[in-house]
Amino acid sequence: MSLSAWLQRRKETRRKKAVRRHKKLIKRKYGQGDDRQKAIAFFCEMGGREGISGLLERFMVNCEPSIRDEDEKQQLFDILVGFGEDVVPAIEDYINRKDAASIPVTWPLKVLAAVTEPREAVGVIVLALLQMGTKYIREPERKVLLVSQLSEYDDERVVKTLIPFLRDHRDEVQLEALAALERRADEVAREPMLELLVEADTPLRLRACLAGTLKNLGWTVKGYRKKVEEALPGGFQVDRSGRIKGRWANAPAEDDDEEG
Repeated sequence: MSLSAWLQRRKETRRKKAVRRHKKLIKRKYGQGDDRQKAIAFFCEMGGREGISGLLERFMVNCEPSIRDEDEKQQLFDILVGFGEDVVPAIEDYINRKDAASIPVTWPLKVLAAVTEPREAVGVIVLALLQMGTKYIREPERKVLLVSQLSEYDDERVVKTLIPFLRDHRDEVQLEALAALERRADEVAREPMLELLVEADTPLRLRACLAGTLKNLGWTVKGYRKKVEEALPGGFQVDRSGRIKGRWANAPAEDDDEEG
């Protein structure tokens, strides 16, 4: 090995060690925050995809006290927005990372929304959800947040992407997808909701939520009336116009709504 190659390898080894050290510092939960600020400065100076990725590590932890935690995350938000669209590849890496079960994505999604056009942001979120799929995962929070955030965009890909998550293997994701589809109010989702409602193995709570959503949206049960009448939880019924009325008899009092 030549001297220049040896020196280059040594320099790269030191750089990697410095990156690992500062990633630990930026996630240090306690203290006055001096170590975290040192790490923020380090990654800001580094810049590029690796530096931005290092800054995003700060969003992995909640520090004490909470006021300082919020201030620091706002600081990071402002810094990251300053990088403009250069942050997008690092945010994609962060959202899709597989080295941690639970990954907070609220702040990175805020950054994404601030630096990109809506169509590009939708593309990032859709790709992440497609990669995650509807299979069982131990920590569903990231998927729930991605589903929720996606529904905030007015894009033709949104409803098509959300519908499969009605059949996710975690009920938290199913219910968030249902709420998201209710917000979008696109009748493309009517038949997928009805098909899930009338399936024998659909849990009672989910059937009740499906019935409530279909009622709230005023969509008919056309093509499914007989099966829907057999599957509806107690308290719901189908009226002459083919729309669901009533409310779930077993719903908690605070969840009751006015009958439409």
